[in-house]
Amino acid sequence: MLPDESATEELGRWLAERVQPGDILLLHGDLGAGKTTLVRGLARSLGYGGRVTSPTFTLVHEYEGRVPIYHFDLYRLGEPDQVWEIGWADYLRGEGVLCIEWPERLGGLIPDEALTIRLSHLDEEGETVGVRVNEVEGNVAAGRIVELTGLGERPEALVKEWRETCTFLGSTVPPA
Repeated sequence: MLPDESATEELGRWLAERVQPGDILLLHGDLGAGKTTLVRGLARSLGYGGRVTSPTFTLVHEYEGRVPIYHFDLYRLGEPDQVWEIGWADYLRGEGVLCIEWPERLGGLIPDEALTIRLSHLDEEGETVGVRVNEVEGNVAAGRIVELTGLGERPEALVKEWRETCTFLGSTVPPA
Protein backbone atom coordinates (compact mmCIF):
# COMPACT_ATOMS: atom_id res chain seq x y z
CA MET A 1 0.00 0.00 0.00
CA LEU A 2 1.30 3.43 -0.96
CA PRO A 3 -0.86 5.88 1.00
CA ASP A 4 -0.18 9.00 -1.10
CA GLU A 5 1.72 10.57 -4.00
CA SER A 6 4.85 11.15 -1.93
CA ALA A 7 5.00 7.42 -1.09
CA THR A 8 4.80 6.64 -4.81
CA GLU A 9 7.72 9.01 -5.44
CA GLU A 10 9.54 7.36 -2.54
CA LEU A 11 9.26 4.01 -4.33
CA GLY A 12 11.00 5.74 -7.26
CA ARG A 13 13.74 6.95 -4.89
CA TRP A 14 14.13 3.42 -3.50
CA LEU A 15 14.53 2.10 -7.04
CA ALA A 16 17.05 4.87 -7.88
CA GLU A 17 19.40 3.45 -5.26
CA ARG A 18 19.31 0.08 -7.00
CA VAL A 19 18.80 0.47 -10.75
CA GLN A 20 21.62 -0.04 -13.22
CA PRO A 21 22.02 0.72 -16.91
CA GLY A 22 20.08 -1.90 -18.84
CA ASP A 23 17.32 -2.31 -16.24
CA ILE A 24 13.79 -2.28 -17.61
CA LEU A 25 10.75 -1.22 -15.57
CA LEU A 26 7.36 -2.18 -17.00
CA LEU A 27 4.79 0.21 -15.50
CA HIS A 28 1.22 -1.05 -15.53
CA GLY A 29 -1.81 0.87 -14.28
CA ASP A 30 -4.82 2.85 -15.36
CA LEU A 31 -4.67 6.56 -16.16
CA GLY A 32 -3.77 8.43 -12.97
CA ALA A 33 -2.50 5.35 -11.13
CA GLY A 34 0.91 6.93 -10.45
CA LYS A 35 3.20 5.60 -13.19
CA THR A 36 4.67 9.02 -14.05
CA THR A 37 4.82 9.95 -10.35
CA LEU A 38 7.02 6.91 -9.76
CA VAL A 39 9.28 7.87 -12.71
CA ARG A 40 9.51 11.43 -11.30
CA GLY A 41 10.82 10.07 -7.98
CA LEU A 42 13.31 7.87 -9.84
CA ALA A 43 14.54 10.65 -12.14
CA ARG A 44 14.96 13.24 -9.39
CA SER A 45 16.85 10.78 -7.22
CA LEU A 46 19.21 10.04 -10.11
CA GLY A 47 20.03 13.75 -10.39
CA TYR A 48 17.63 14.96 -13.09
CA GLY A 49 16.50 18.47 -12.17
CA GLY A 50 13.99 19.17 -14.93
CA ARG A 51 10.30 18.54 -15.30
CA VAL A 52 9.13 14.92 -15.56
CA THR A 53 5.94 14.43 -17.57
CA SER A 54 4.37 11.54 -19.38
CA PRO A 55 5.57 11.39 -23.00
CA THR A 56 2.07 10.62 -24.26
CA PHE A 57 2.46 12.33 -27.64
CA THR A 58 6.21 11.97 -28.22
CA LEU A 59 6.30 8.34 -26.97
CA VAL A 60 9.67 8.83 -25.19
CA HIS A 61 11.39 11.41 -22.98
CA GLU A 62 15.04 11.18 -21.99
CA TYR A 63 16.20 12.31 -18.55
CA GLU A 64 19.94 12.70 -17.95
CA GLY A 65 21.28 11.93 -14.50
CA ARG A 66 23.77 9.54 -12.89
CA VAL A 67 22.01 6.87 -14.95
CA PRO A 68 20.01 8.02 -18.00
CA ILE A 69 16.28 7.27 -17.96
CA TYR A 70 14.31 6.58 -21.12
CA HIS A 71 10.66 7.14 -20.22
CA PHE A 72 8.21 5.61 -22.68
CA ASP A 73 4.45 6.10 -22.78
CA LEU A 74 3.03 3.67 -25.30
CA TYR A 75 -0.64 4.48 -24.68
CA ARG A 76 -1.07 5.96 -28.18
CA LEU A 77 1.01 3.31 -29.94
CA GLY A 78 -1.06 1.84 -32.77
CA GLU A 79 0.98 -1.29 -33.51
CA PRO A 80 3.91 -2.82 -31.57
CA ASP A 81 6.21 -2.52 -34.60
CA GLN A 82 5.92 1.29 -34.44
CA VAL A 83 8.48 1.34 -31.60
CA TRP A 84 11.20 0.55 -34.16
CA GLU A 85 10.54 3.99 -35.72
CA ILE A 86 11.54 5.75 -32.49
CA GLY A 87 14.83 3.86 -32.12
CA TRP A 88 13.71 0.96 -29.93
CA ALA A 89 16.83 -1.07 -30.79
CA ASP A 90 19.08 1.78 -29.58
CA TYR A 91 17.24 2.05 -26.27
CA LEU A 92 17.56 -1.69 -25.68
CA ARG A 93 21.39 -1.48 -25.81
CA GLY A 94 21.45 -1.00 -22.06
CA GLU A 95 22.94 2.49 -21.64
CA GLY A 96 20.14 3.64 -19.35
CA VAL A 97 17.03 2.53 -17.47
CA LEU A 98 13.91 2.00 -19.56
CA CYS A 99 10.66 2.99 -17.83
CA ILE A 100 7.78 1.83 -20.02
CA GLU A 101 4.21 2.93 -19.35
CA TRP A 102 1.57 0.77 -21.06
CA PRO A 103 4.06 -2.03 -21.89
CA GLU A 104 1.24 -4.34 -22.96
CA ARG A 105 1.17 -2.29 -26.20
CA LEU A 106 4.52 -3.90 -27.09
CA GLY A 107 2.92 -7.29 -27.64
CA GLY A 108 5.66 -9.82 -28.30
CA LEU A 109 8.38 -7.16 -28.07
CA ILE A 110 8.34 -7.08 -24.26
CA PRO A 111 11.90 -7.77 -23.05
CA ASP A 112 12.58 -11.13 -21.40
CA GLU A 113 14.12 -9.62 -18.25
CA ALA A 114 12.24 -6.78 -16.55
CA LEU A 115 10.77 -5.54 -13.30
CA THR A 116 7.00 -5.31 -13.58
CA ILE A 117 5.40 -2.64 -11.41
CA ARG A 118 1.61 -2.69 -11.27
CA LEU A 119 -0.08 0.36 -9.68
CA SER A 120 -3.78 0.42 -8.86
CA HIS A 121 -5.55 3.54 -7.66
CA LEU A 122 -8.02 2.94 -4.84
CA ASP A 123 -11.59 4.21 -4.99
CA GLU A 124 -13.43 6.09 -2.21
CA GLU A 125 -14.30 2.83 -0.44
CA GLY A 126 -10.69 1.63 -0.47
CA GLU A 127 -11.32 -1.04 -3.09
CA THR A 128 -9.37 -2.00 -6.19
CA VAL A 129 -9.60 -5.05 -8.42
CA GLY A 130 -12.02 -6.59 -5.94
CA VAL A 131 -9.57 -6.26 -3.02
CA ARG A 132 -10.83 -4.66 0.20
CA VAL A 133 -8.13 -2.74 2.07
CA ASN A 134 -10.09 -0.90 4.77
CA GLU A 135 -7.72 -2.33 7.39
CA VAL A 136 -4.95 -0.02 6.13
CA GLU A 137 -4.66 3.13 8.24
CA GLY A 138 -4.47 6.57 6.68
CA ASN A 139 -6.14 8.16 3.69
CA VAL A 140 -7.20 5.04 1.84
CA ALA A 141 -8.97 6.93 -0.97
CA ALA A 142 -5.71 8.68 -1.93
CA GLY A 143 -3.67 5.50 -1.83
CA ARG A 144 -2.43 3.01 -4.34
CA ILE A 145 -1.69 -0.66 -4.26
CA VAL A 146 1.67 -1.56 -5.79
CA GLU A 147 2.74 -5.01 -6.87
CA LEU A 148 6.29 -5.80 -8.01
CA THR A 149 7.11 -8.89 -10.05
CA GLY A 150 10.52 -9.85 -11.38
CA LEU A 151 11.15 -11.49 -14.74
CA GLY A 152 14.73 -12.73 -14.63
CA GLU A 153 17.42 -13.06 -11.98
CA ARG A 154 18.18 -9.40 -11.30
CA PRO A 155 14.53 -8.21 -11.23
CA GLU A 156 13.61 -11.14 -8.97
CA ALA A 157 16.40 -10.10 -6.57
CA LEU A 158 15.00 -6.53 -6.51
CA VAL A 159 11.53 -7.84 -5.62
CA LYS A 160 13.01 -9.96 -2.82
CA GLU A 161 14.92 -6.97 -1.43
CA TRP A 162 11.83 -4.76 -1.66
CA ARG A 163 9.79 -7.27 0.34
CA GLU A 164 12.54 -7.53 2.97
CA THR A 165 13.33 -3.83 3.38
CA CYS A 166 10.26 -1.84 2.36
CA THR A 167 9.77 0.85 5.02
CA PHE A 168 9.12 4.04 3.06
CA LEU A 169 6.55 6.68 4.03
CA GLY A 170 3.88 4.59 5.63
CA SER A 171 3.72 1.92 2.96
CA THR A 172 2.91 -1.60 3.94
CA VAL A 173 4.15 -4.72 2.24
CA PRO A 174 2.33 -8.01 2.63
CA PRO A 175 4.45 -10.97 3.73
CA ALA A 176 5.89 -13.08 0.93
